[in-house]
Amino acid sequence: MPKKTKKEKIIAAYRKKLRLLERAEVKPVVLETRAEEKKQVKQTVQVKQSEKTTPPKYFFSDLGKSLILIFLVIALEIGLYFAKLIK
Repeated sequence: MPKKTKKEKIIAAYRKKLRLLERAEVKPVVLETRAEEKKQVKQTVQVKQSEKTTPPKYFFSDLGKSLILIFLVIALEIGLYFAKLIK
């Protein structure tokens, strides 16, 4: 399959933009008052602060499980090493 020329690339980009514009719905512009905007800003700030204060839920449980598995694998390797020496 031959490569696209620069002209064909520009035409394809134009077609893509046209499709996106046709799909986009035209929404009426709604003017919001300053009070509504302030409420929205306060809500987003509160959400961001609460996200920062909560610790990750599963981090420590996953860390503990991972450490146990690592310990078991290392113990198995050491056991196999000594089993090989005994033979």
